Amino acid sequence: MSTTILLVLLFAALCHAVWNAVSKQIEERDSFFTLILGVSVILYLPLAVYLFSTSPFPPAAVKWLLLSTCSEVLYFVALAKAYQTNNLSHAYPVLRGTAPIVTTILSFLFFGATIAWTGVIGIAVIVVGVLMMNQKSFSPKELGSLLTDWSRMKWVFLAGAFSACSSMIDGMGAAMMSGLLFKYVVFIGMFAGKWMIDKRTETKTDYLSLVKRYPVQTAAGGLFVFISNSLAVYAMQTTPVTYVASVREISIVFATLIGVIWLKEQVSIVKWVSIGMILSGVLIIKLS
Repeated sequence: MSTTILLVLLFAALCHAVWNAVSKQIEERDSFFTLILGVSVILYLPLAVYLFSTSPFPPAAVKWLLLSTCSEVLYFVALAKAYQTNNLSHAYPVLRGTAPIVTTILSFLFFGATIAWTGVIGIAVIVVGVLMMNQKSFSPKELGSLLTDWSRMKWVFLAGAFSACSSMIDGMGAAMMSGLLFKYVVFIGMFAGKWMIDKRTETKTDYLSLVKRYPVQTAAGGLFVFISNSLAVYAMQTTPVTYVASVREISIVFATLIGVIWLKEQVSIVKWVSIGMILSGVLIIKLS
């Protein structure tokens, strides 16, 4: 992995951590996700128009656009169901740890990808670090407890799997056209799909009211949510998707630091060790 791509992914991860930290302050979080997707579509319209006029848009990429959009919408559906039966702190590390594993498996089975053995070690170190993030101790038994209750955890694993599928599909699309333009079109579909899901729920959402109550958070969320996703797709144009999907997990490190500095959260020794493991895994991938 080149230094330039690593820096791009670090910035994308920082943006991801920022918009997630902003979202934590919003009570109507699910509706807020829909809102910032729509705001992103509006904010980045001039960029999309420019890219559309200067970059090719091959018809062969349409199927990847549709598949990526469906995968992203299914991710939101699975994520909502996962959080209905699991606490955020319990489900999130499993979800984030699942995505790199599934991405690596899919790359080997269906796309014939080959990565260095040091890269495999780096991915494994990152996954273990992510899974340990919210553990109270270094006990393997406690880590294994994350996987025991399938009836509650199945939606968490599905959300992670859909996240991995989106990464793989985005990589295919980015190989054909501008990664930024590809993700922008997907964002239009994501917003439309998420909005339709919100319309089917019993709770009616007044998005204008949300904007009035949280104008700065809405603008920040709309600005950073697209950057965090589109830069990852841009990186996939020159870097194996398995590496990109794994290095993106460094966003958890940024989120923890934001929690400590901005939200005054307490961090355990186990979490600091987990952060060290994630950073070590990223370094191993960089050197592989």
